Amino acid sequence: MDPLWDEVERMATAATAADAQLASECPQNDTIERWKRLFGYSSMEATQLIAQQHADATRERITDAHWALLPKVLKEHSATIPTTGADGETMWLFRLGGLLDSPEKVREVARLEALPKVVTGMSEMGLARFCVVGKDAQRRLEEQLTQRAVLQK
Repeated sequence: MDPLWDEVERMATAATAADAQLASECPQNDTIERWKRLFGYSSMEATQLIAQQHADATRERITDAHWALLPKVLKEHSATIPTTGADGETMWLFRLGGLLDSPEKVREVARLEALPKVVTGMSEMGLARFCVVGKDAQRRLEEQLTQRAVLQK
């Protein structure tokens, strides 16, 4: 097909989409809550960003099916990798990101007494930061991510 025609069709679809018609209205509470939960925004930030998104008729649309996949993606962005330390002890590298994006959140969820050690390394997505945790902490982190993914469905 003609790329110019494709773009005109995409813009026409965007301009007549239901959310574009709501651009001047305050976003719905369930949408605000979803943005807060998925992206960690405050209510005010979510409301402002949703309103900006609705007002942009040229933006790409995200289908409900893609929204449904997002919790799985967030969980995968916080993967654990087993490794062996210099002393031969098994430890886990927990990639920071998604629902657990800081050593403070990892400490809280894993119920650690101190902040975990943070190291930088390569993942399938490029340079990444990892927390070094033990088996019990890894289990608690995975339980939390699984629980959050279930609750978001």
